[in-house]
Amino acid sequence: MPESKNDLLTVAAVGVQAMCVVTFDHEALGHGSACVLLHGRILLLNSSMFRCDVRSGWIDSAGPAVNLLMGTLALACVRLVPVRRLPLQVFLILVAAFSYFWEWGYLIRAMHRRDGDLYYFAEFLLGHVTLWERWIAAGVGLALYAFTMRIVSIELGKLWPQARVARIVARTAWVSTTVAAALAALAYTGHGWGDFRDAVLEFGGGSFPLLFLPLGNRQIEERGPSSFLARSPITIVLAAIVYAVFVARLGRGITS
Repeated sequence: MPESKNDLLTVAAVGVQAMCVVTFDHEALGHGSACVLLHGRILLLNSSMFRCDVRSGWIDSAGPAVNLLMGTLALACVRLVPVRRLPLQVFLILVAAFSYFWEWGYLIRAMHRRDGDLYYFAEFLLGHVTLWERWIAAGVGLALYAFTMRIVSIELGKLWPQARVARIVARTAWVSTTVAAALAALAYTGHGWGDFRDAVLEFGGGSFPLLFLPLGNRQIEERGPSSFLARSPITIVLAAIVYAVFVARLGRGITS
């Protein structure tokens, strides 16, 4: 049985950084920028909730749109990163994975529950979202969710041809990210469990396929030797700083 020699603390640190970036992309860069561009005032901005004093479908769609854009850019940039920058490669793969899993899973949930950013955006465009339109949108979300699983499996397999080793990395990233997102949500100074629930769903729930990816048990030798992620003190310290700022700002929440 292949054993993972990757430094799991460094893997966890990379996962936490990816979580912070993806959350910032959705809530602040996406929703926040759209609110400001529409001359609105941000009433609430935290790690999983956003409110603006202006109501617009463009604000609703901006969070998912920015996540998908940044996830796509991250995936495209993986090829440009030299092999010696393995932590950066893993970071980019995780940004893409978290972004895609969040939004495609969110599309399925939004159409089922008839609420959330993407459902409100559909209402903004269509006026009334029929049952068939909801089924079609949910089907598209499911297909793209499955496609994301395939893409993430391929990217992880390129770094770690032995599926079991790659799964150890993916599971470590999933656990660290889910715990970090939940703890940050608990720092919210408002009342209620909505922020905590949404934060856990967005990462722990949305990205649960990371517990099983990549699929398969064969070692794909033609892809070359397995990568080795060594201990990176710089990555760990940077993750600690980024997460501390994240908890202090988006975790606690910004209100006006």
